[in-house]
Amino acid sequence: MADQASELKAAYQRLDTAINEVARLETFEGVMTEWIVVVACQRYDAEGDGITQVGTLVPDGGGHVPYHRSMGLLDYVLTRMRAEVARDDD
Repeated sequence: MADQASELKAAYQRLDTAINEVARLETFEGVMTEWIVVVACQRYDAEGDGITQVGTLVPDGGGHVPYHRSMGLLDYVLTRMRAEVARDDD
């Protein structure tokens, strides 16, 4: 179990590094204070029924981003996306 925990911690460190590198290349400026990755996975059970799993990845596996901040960040992005869709429908 300790091996899995250290492997998971190393993976989150690589993810953080990758997200910061992509942000830099996308010309984000300043210090990144938060990030959230939304993940959807599809699989099939023994009967062939589709099962979708949706989750989020946050720095260090989740421990230090309070819900009010992560939910606020997601809500803000969702609001902007809805505005973009509304403009595209005109």
